Amino acid sequence: MFSTIFDIAANAMSANRLRINTIASNIANAETTQTKEGGPYKRRDVVFAATDVDTKEAFSNTLDQATLKGVKVAAVTKDDKPPRMIYDPGHPDADPLTGMVAMPNVNPVTEMVNLLTASAAYKAASEVVNVTKDLAAAVRRLGERV
Repeated sequence: MFSTIFDIAANAMSANRLRINTIASNIANAETTQTKEGGPYKRRDVVFAATDVDTKEAFSNTLDQATLKGVKVAAVTKDDKPPRMIYDPGHPDADPLTGMVAMPNVNPVTEMVNLLTASAAYKAASEVVNVTKDLAAAVRRLGERV
């Protein structure tokens, strides 16, 4: 039973770690106007998907099988919104005729909110691991008394 809980929490921590790294990449590239694909950096986002949990060890009743889900990363997607256009004729990537520069479609405020959300989710999964570890130790101590 405890290994199932640890597996679910570990998958959640892994998925949120990738989301945090992706958000950090978005923030780091908020001013990148040229990429190797051409054009400005495009914001990336992590898509999560629910997964079934192997319930052979525990949680074997039908209700648990129907409701107990893990999480995995389904995809890392690029945001295809158009780039922000700013007027900066002195910028090396500015259009020589209009002086407009195509900037990444990254909003730092949105990224910070997403970072806080992902960080809180990671911390919650970490707390599940700690509480489960303490519970397993308490059960072990009770078993030693009997």
